[in-house]
Amino acid sequence: MLSQLNPLLNICVRLASDDDAFIMAQLFYSTRSDLYQLGLPQVTVDMLLQQQYQLQQMSYKNQFPKVMDYILCRQAQVIGKLTLEVKPEYLWLVDLVIAPDTRSKGVGTAVLEALKQDAKGRQVPIYLSVAIDNPRAKALYYQQGFTLQGVTDTHESMQWQYRT
Repeated sequence: MLSQLNPLLNICVRLASDDDAFIMAQLFYSTRSDLYQLGLPQVTVDMLLQQQYQLQQMSYKNQFPKVMDYILCRQAQVIGKLTLEVKPEYLWLVDLVIAPDTRSKGVGTAVLEALKQDAKGRQVPIYLSVAIDNPRAKALYYQQGFTLQGVTDTHESMQWQYRT
């Protein structure tokens, strides 16, 4: 899995362990900078972030029983996390978070390219859901050949289909 990551970017992928809980939470918090702009006390924002992260993790485990977390590293520095469910009939990209100082440097593209190579080998599609209010992620997914499959009030469902 993910062995196709671009060696030029020097990215390694490893299965997350319990020791990674703190850094995985920190990566989640980095995606929610909007909460800091509400004018709430820092302790309140921290508590909200912690609760949202815990709820997200429980939701992932309920929706995707076989979900696996992976840590993305470069030179022993954590640069992101990938949450993925692999089934015989599909890959489901549950979550992809790139560290703020690493964004827009090709890491997301490299991860998606590796996932697409894996999906091609398995001859299965890749599914994902992206927040409607996340234009950068949506642009990346469209650039990588994902197509819109459905829309809810908060998310867009997308699919990448392998071509033979």
